[in-house]
Amino acid sequence: MMWKWLGFVLLVCGNVLPLTADEVTIVVNETAGLHRGNFPAGIEFNWFEPVKAETQFVLKHKGSVVPAQFLAAETGNTIRRFSVDFRVTLAPHASAEYTVQLADGDSNPVLLKGFDVSQSASGIRLTNAPHLFWELDPHLDGILKRFEFGEFKFWDASQSELVLKLSNGKEVPVTGNPKGDLKVLKQGPWTTKLNYSLNAVDLGLSNVHNNVTLSFNVSRSWVQVDWQIYDPAREVKSLAVPMKLKLTQPTREAPTLIDFGTTTQVYSRLSEGQFAELRGNWFQVVKEDQYIWELFQGKGNSVRRLAVGPQQPGSRFMAEGWAHIMDSQKCLALAVDKFGDSSNDLIRLQSDGAVTLERTYPQRKLLGSSKTMHLRFWLHFVFNPPHISAATSPQSMKTPLSVHLK
Repeated sequence: MMWKWLGFVLLVCGNVLPLTADEVTIVVNETAGLHRGNFPAGIEFNWFEPVKAETQFVLKHKGSVVPAQFLAAETGNTIRRFSVDFRVTLAPHASAEYTVQLADGDSNPVLLKGFDVSQSASGIRLTNAPHLFWELDPHLDGILKRFEFGEFKFWDASQSELVLKLSNGKEVPVTGNPKGDLKVLKQGPWTTKLNYSLNAVDLGLSNVHNNVTLSFNVSRSWVQVDWQIYDPAREVKSLAVPMKLKLTQPTREAPTLIDFGTTTQVYSRLSEGQFAELRGNWFQVVKEDQYIWELFQGKGNSVRRLAVGPQQPGSRFMAEGWAHIMDSQKCLALAVDKFGDSSNDLIRLQSDGAVTLERTYPQRKLLGSSKTMHLRFWLHFVFNPPHISAATSPQSMKTPLSVHLK
């Protein structure tokens, strides 16, 4: 599916009357108990009757028009399905209603500033002038080819990839495969989505299909990665994401600083050669010395527990599943969706900026286990301290607003 940017939003003062009485109502709920400031939200909707793909809409809240990006969400000259992306400010557990209406002929279209997206043989570039620059390889080599925030270069593509770990012990790289091409799914000034797919033949496996979607929102310096595997033969044991940030070498005076989101927040520092890892453990039967989550730190074979969670299964005991890693200037805030919820999950941070995410589904060979594997994670590039530079906390990032049609 390909979305088509309509090229504008409508920012108007006063009343904007729809051409008909028809309108679509959108309900936005804050469900995590967190304040949301100018937070991204979006949804697809069907209009009541087929209209031209370039039809102009407005989004209203309490009678006033608010900025929004409208895109055609299906192909054709005459369609019904569209998408809308907008921004919301909500108090914890609050809700708000918005309405989509047809714009009238007196509305003045105003260009919506944001992403400039360009595509060439060398890949896809997203620029949010003057500060943010993303570049992606046409075969998704390195996951990201380059990310720059102002004068700072964050990403080392040579040590970043998506890898399938098979039950037979083999490892199959997904990214960088010349048989897979990165495609634009959705292109607009506020939101852009890219897709990278490989079938079983491309991967050299019997019946494994790979699909990766990368979502970018102009109001945040993050990328959301959705990696899904269809594997009916249960060939794949784990999904692994080794990555590398360009951090300065840690010293005694300036070590690498880290935070982990468990059931609370645990922070530490890493000297040269040290690592720390948060493990989310899934199990059906509690065994002795087995915890819902565990946090380790060490160097080489010398490892110690920093903290552990309880032994009782249950969502209120789960680790939040996020982390910060930073030097004196740059910081990566990352988060993993459903961390340890139905899988054994890992976030590993190393002093040199190496980061590994891994999701393992235990007992996949059992009859009735899922044919699919899914790993959703966010990479948010900010500055140290993130409390000042990040517009969104990791908890907010990994719990998007609930948006539905009324």
